Amino acid sequence: MNVLTRRELVKDRGVLAIFLRPLTVKRGLEQIVSLQFPLQCSILVISTIATALMSAAVVALFGIHASREEIINPSSSIPLAGLNQTFFENDRSGTLFPSGIPSYSSVTGQLSGFLYKVAYITGRKKRNNYNPFDANVAYIPEQGPLRDTIYSVLNTRSVGLNVSSYLQYSGYTTGFDMPAQFEFNDLHALVYGTQIDVSCQNITSDYIISSADVDGLTLLYAGKPNGPNVTLIGDLSGHKILTALAIGSAVTIDPITRDPIHTLVLPEFITESALVLECTHSGREHLANISVASPVSPLLIDTRVQEGPRIVPIVKQRVANIMHNLLSAGGQGGNLARGFIDADYNADGTNSSGLASTLEAVIGQLDEAYFSVLRQQVESSNIEKASSSLDTKSELRLHVTVTRLGGAQYGWLAVPGLLLLVSLAGTLRSCKSGKTVGFEAQDTVALLSTLLDDNIRATTRLGYTARLTVLTENTPATARNGKPESGPKFAVC
Repeated sequence: MNVLTRRELVKDRGVLAIFLRPLTVKRGLEQIVSLQFPLQCSILVISTIATALMSAAVVALFGIHASREEIINPSSSIPLAGLNQTFFENDRSGTLFPSGIPSYSSVTGQLSGFLYKVAYITGRKKRNNYNPFDANVAYIPEQGPLRDTIYSVLNTRSVGLNVSSYLQYSGYTTGFDMPAQFEFNDLHALVYGTQIDVSCQNITSDYIISSADVDGLTLLYAGKPNGPNVTLIGDLSGHKILTALAIGSAVTIDPITRDPIHTLVLPEFITESALVLECTHSGREHLANISVASPVSPLLIDTRVQEGPRIVPIVKQRVANIMHNLLSAGGQGGNLARGFIDADYNADGTNSSGLASTLEAVIGQLDEAYFSVLRQQVESSNIEKASSSLDTKSELRLHVTVTRLGGAQYGWLAVPGLLLLVSLAGTLRSCKSGKTVGFEAQDTVALLSTLLDDNIRATTRLGYTARLTVLTENTPATARNGKPESGPKFAVC
């Protein structure tokens, strides 16, 4: 303000005398109301007020607040054909490393516990004894984790979205943006799944069965010409209470269709013979709608949207071989036998007639779980999508809450931009070159010395009645109310 006043003094039009006095807020408002304010000063004052208001607006608009946002992954799921490719994964530091070929992965250890769970629950259901309120038996809920995803039921339908990778930031993403910090709300997706059906037929009559006792153990043989030969070893004779169970397994390939035939041999406790079942696989791929309601909620398979191709023989061979490996792990029967024993399935030796349907349910659920585990390796948020040339039809919509600074809207970027321009304009205006008088033009003492009395100095004592007067030793001063004060007054303090 003072710079502008001194600049106006050197111009022909001059400046109003009121601008020579010190400017206060009250005087400034009076000058604006009486239109006694220069245009440039008025603009600066208005700009200052606008800047203050916009600063308050910026604080309000760009303060820290929670924002609900939708993140879309346009390629979140992989069909079975894509599981033969090599995939790459991004970590939190941005390093890209190979995650392998899913179909070549060994997942026996991850499925062994699931096989026990399926066998136990299915065995209890077949005996009509699956009750969470029965204190005499151990209750295992169907809902639970499989690798990195919680499923609500045992039938995963081969859906393998890696939900854990969407609960928090797992690494750099490609094809979509994912914030580094967020709160998971819910998830909805269209993903690939595969339903696998297993059919087991009793073909005991086609097999030659014999047994022998060797050192207290029973050797049970089952075989047929040009077919598999299976041997069971265990304390099998005379047992009606299942304290031990052996399940023999063999996988052969049909030379014409290339479909696998999974042969299972189980001891028949009443006749002390064996029960032979041949199991085959069928199924088809599909697209399904899934949802996850919260970070602790299970994955729900809502509806099947579109049917896909039927599974080919190589897929059937994989699931048959993985089941065979699991039955061979930890002795004959593995965790399938252990689950049946703990569930008291056929504990009295009279439930053999329903064994085929029971095994169909168990094997079918394990086969679907196998593909779920494979898919979870590559259906995570930080998988490098460029590694797959597949044109998938999947899509994922993730709803999250993020903490942001401001509205994060492009329109509000004009506010800080305008603040910057106003500040720059004021700076340039103040620094603009031009002729300016010295500070003496607004020096009160210099003005009084020129206009009132040449003898006025900074230490001259002044009084005021109707006007300013110079006080001397012989000149009494009067009070502001016009009454004389007592005592002499001196010109110098």
